[in-house]
Amino acid sequence: MKDTLCQMPSAYADQPTATVTLEMPVELVEKLQEAAALDGTDFQAIINCYVQQGLRNSTAEVRRLQFEEHAKKILAKQGVDSGAVEQILHKVEF
Repeated sequence: MKDTLCQMPSAYADQPTATVTLEMPVELVEKLQEAAALDGTDFQAIINCYVQQGLRNSTAEVRRLQFEEHAKKILAKQGVDSGAVEQILHKVEF
């Protein structure tokens, strides 16, 4: 069996599923079908993969923002000037 670029993580492999209906531009569906064909899978699997990747990215972004807010509070409690805190956090790359 060919390894695909988008494999469902094992955390979701045995989970119950739900059917959803999405309205998408035809051109987008065609591009998904092309990507699926190149990956050796079907376009529903590609959509599932992209949704999971997007969710992971969104979760990571939320965690970064939460960390930033937490760091601001801690530094403010330590008496660090808010301008300095902003400069520090803008130099930190996540």
